[in-house]
Amino acid sequence: MPDKIPPKELQQARQVLTEGCAALGLSLSESQIRAFLSYLSLLVLWNETFNLTSLRDPIEIVRLHFLDSLAVASFVEKSGPLMDIGSGAGFPGLPLAILVPSTRATLVEPRRKRANFLRAVARQIQASQVLVIEDRVERLNRSATGLFSTIVFRAIGRADFFLRAAHPFLQKGGRCLVLQGPSGTKLFGEIGNNCPALGYSNAQIDSYRLPLGKEERTIIIASV
Repeated sequence: MPDKIPPKELQQARQVLTEGCAALGLSLSESQIRAFLSYLSLLVLWNETFNLTSLRDPIEIVRLHFLDSLAVASFVEKSGPLMDIGSGAGFPGLPLAILVPSTRATLVEPRRKRANFLRAVARQIQASQVLVIEDRVERLNRSATGLFSTIVFRAIGRADFFLRAAHPFLQKGGRCLVLQGPSGTKLFGEIGNNCPALGYSNAQIDSYRLPLGKEERTIIIASV
């Protein structure tokens, strides 16, 4: 596979990744760093043809996709299976799966090109614990009911629809994490007032700033 990222830029990406993780209180093994860099190289390569992300700069991809995904690691139940709805180019589910290799991660993505990309990454980094499902969450097989301890989705419209669709797949005591930008505060007001109708016992909101930058993010945690 040709590498579209010059060696110097790849080294910079490594540095940003490790420094950003350190700022988040996370540490990566050498094999995990290599997995992230392989993921990055594939994303840059595929992005030329399939427009998987609007970001073109590898450093910005690390900061605004990889580190943004890893910033919510403390909210994820590490001993239980994870579902990522509308995974797109794999965020946040795939970085979280690399961070905790024991996590069984199911990436749900209805668009074929993106689903094929996720499969290619999983093969490349030998992430056998990652399953890619090419479908919409509302059409998933109900045999997965109650299977997941954590379900995540990121910057996705119709949050109330996806919260309701995700609910049957959560274990008792499980949580759905909604990753948003600063607008998450308004969304939290809508979700918080509607928890019982959506199937959740309560919802909380937390805010954080991305490492190595000033971008503000919010995360809504809806618990069953």
